[in-house]
Amino acid sequence: MDEDNDGRFPDNTPVEVRFPRSKQEERGDRAAWPWLPGSILEQCGPDEWRVCVEVRELATLRDGRKAPRGTPSRNLYFPCCFRGSSEIRPRSAAAPGTAGNGTGR
Repeated sequence: MDEDNDGRFPDNTPVEVRFPRSKQEERGDRAAWPWLPGSILEQCGPDEWRVCVEVRELATLRDGRKAPRGTPSRNLYFPCCFRGSSEIRPRSAAAPGTAGNGTGR
């Protein structure tokens, strides 16, 4: 275990995280944001983790442009966010939409 992680969400753990899929959702009620698949990158504080959101539709190219359909996974950059424990939960075994390779973290 990473010495800076309290073990609730160990580094590299697959999780679901609240994250908006659009600007409209981002401006709406945060409690209504969808649960999306992601992975814990690191614990940053007593109740804060950096999470990679592994949803292909949210991925960008290196320069920040939206990735065209069919872009190889190795060329995708996924969004990362900071979340507290109330916005992270363990991922079920068959969560759809996962990138699976951690590219772009």
